Amino acid sequence: MSPTSGQKRFSGRPAWAGAATRSNSRRALRSRALLLAAIVAVHSTIWVLGLLVTDAELTLRQAGAEFGATLALVLASVNLVLAARVRVLERWLDGLDKLFITHRLIGITVGLIVIVHAFGIPKSDEYTLARLGGLVVLIALVGSVIVAAAPRAPWRRLVPLRYDLWKSAHRFQGFIIVAAVVHSRLPETIVGETPLLMVYIYGFAAVGLAAWVYREVLFGRLGPVSTHAVEATGHPADDVIEVRLDAESARLERAPGQFAAISFAEGPSAEQHPFTISSPPGEQVRFSIKASGDFTDRLLGDVPVGSAVRLEGPYGRFDHRRGLPHQLWLAGGIGITPFLAMAGDLDASHDVTLVWSVSDAREAEVYAEELASRVAGGAKLDVHVHPSSERGHLEIASLDLDPPLASRSVFVCGPVEMRRSLLEQLSEEGVPEEETYFEEFRLR
Repeated sequence: MSPTSGQKRFSGRPAWAGAATRSNSRRALRSRALLLAAIVAVHSTIWVLGLLVTDAELTLRQAGAEFGATLALVLASVNLVLAARVRVLERWLDGLDKLFITHRLIGITVGLIVIVHAFGIPKSDEYTLARLGGLVVLIALVGSVIVAAAPRAPWRRLVPLRYDLWKSAHRFQGFIIVAAVVHSRLPETIVGETPLLMVYIYGFAAVGLAAWVYREVLFGRLGPVSTHAVEATGHPADDVIEVRLDAESARLERAPGQFAAISFAEGPSAEQHPFTISSPPGEQVRFSIKASGDFTDRLLGDVPVGSAVRLEGPYGRFDHRRGLPHQLWLAGGIGITPFLAMAGDLDASHDVTLVWSVSDAREAEVYAEELASRVAGGAKLDVHVHPSSERGHLEIASLDLDPPLASRSVFVCGPVEMRRSLLEQLSEEGVPEEETYFEEFRLR
């Protein structure tokens, strides 16, 4: 694990870093498994009932092919509902980051099912309209899966996919559902001759399309979206910019450690990007953004004061109030940002030790005064800076904690490599999984 190299790959807290614990991840896994199991169980049950009442002539191959194809259509419709960022689903899946992981998993599953369906469905020797329509759906879905998986693919460094292009490619998923529905209605099918199956399958498709229309057309007016103005900017470090929004932003209801997706009317581009809110609830919204890519590099000197800001959110569940009274916070580089918000929200019920790992001690000067002021204000916060260039990588066993780890909740926010190393160490030290919270740091 190298905090120095890892810190170069993230800014603010990018990539929709909704928070989770290993137990939260386990709860997210349970929720995800329950969701998928429920879909498959309902789908199978309705298909069995449909086959019992249908008069349609069928073969096992035909029934299997249609079962798989309609399961793919139902799953794709569910994905459109997930993409609508419904709050109850975000909470149930333990954060927007976990929701997106579920979304990606379902999308890849749909692509695989459709490929199997394309080779398994009985075909005529002629190129019928239904066959051509199926080819269009197959190409669109496979292309969609490739785009969705591109940021994680082995060849991602050879063919990098810009975030805005990756994001834009997801806006056309509703058209794939429409094409799939049209394709399913062209040939004679078991579904077409079974009213129960028709109501179930196309009902799901209708719900998915409604969610898609909501996201693409109505979300800006009905979703958690607000408009603010840039009140001030600053550069606490050469590669960090702070953006503070107007006084109205202080009224934004949020938990400490959450993030928001923002876009600037006047800035390097109108792209929407997610960043941690580094100020505590009740104070004006502030973003602390580290230059780490094309957009954030340009952002350093190109955010005019007074510029309009579209803010979506906040999202995420990285909240110290979910933990025990005694806590250990482990930050890596600009991963300090959620802890800045949490430090401003501490009360007498919490006793916290913060260890901030940086490559050089001078990096920690950027927020040393702010953290000191929180302590002076009465927060029970013990701050330690760990310069890895002098002391090497942070070792959990070397920390002198009173009370010990066994009686603490641990929150980790930092580069992926650092996080993995620290989580392994925490596990070796016997920290309960249900008391270990960490950042995902990735959307794509």
